[in-house]
Amino acid sequence: MSAKRVVNAKDIVEDIRAGMSDKDLMTKYRLSSRGLQSAFSKLVNNRILSVEEVYGQPRSTDDDTVIIDDISLIQKHYLTVTASIYEADKPEIVGRLHEITERGLTVIGIQARIGEEKSFVIPCKEFLPVDRIAFRAECLWANVKPGTGQWVGGYQITSISKGSLIFLRDLIKLLTLG
Repeated sequence: MSAKRVVNAKDIVEDIRAGMSDKDLMTKYRLSSRGLQSAFSKLVNNRILSVEEVYGQPRSTDDDTVIIDDISLIQKHYLTVTASIYEADKPEIVGRLHEITERGLTVIGIQARIGEEKSFVIPCKEFLPVDRIAFRAECLWANVKPGTGQWVGGYQITSISKGSLIFLRDLIKLLTLG
């Protein structure tokens, strides 16, 4: 078993806030992608940085993926109406959205592991003129809520089509206080 690398929190926080890329962070701190993910998770879980600060850089380079570069769009939107969500390949396991932004979301009721990527579907025919919004998202943090035993996970959207992003924006407006 290899020794764990110690990274100065103050230094890495300054670099993240300065906009250093994941690749540059990995090089500077001699971290693997898994090590960097672990550092990110610890910074978020300990409330040193917000999810938006840590995962502010889009990761996908698919041609049909939208890159959101206006930081003012990143604010948490808490749902005022219950909305369902499920994994595309496991539609029988339905979770619910807790909060949502154009870059990420918190899901209750779907088991997850940090670093796991999922294809999510939000059924929305009762809210919008489209049956569903589909996208891919990576789990940034996950845990089981004490007392309820329910899984709660935070995800960064890694891939979403232009059309789905437009409907996601509309859904956020309809279902939130934001």
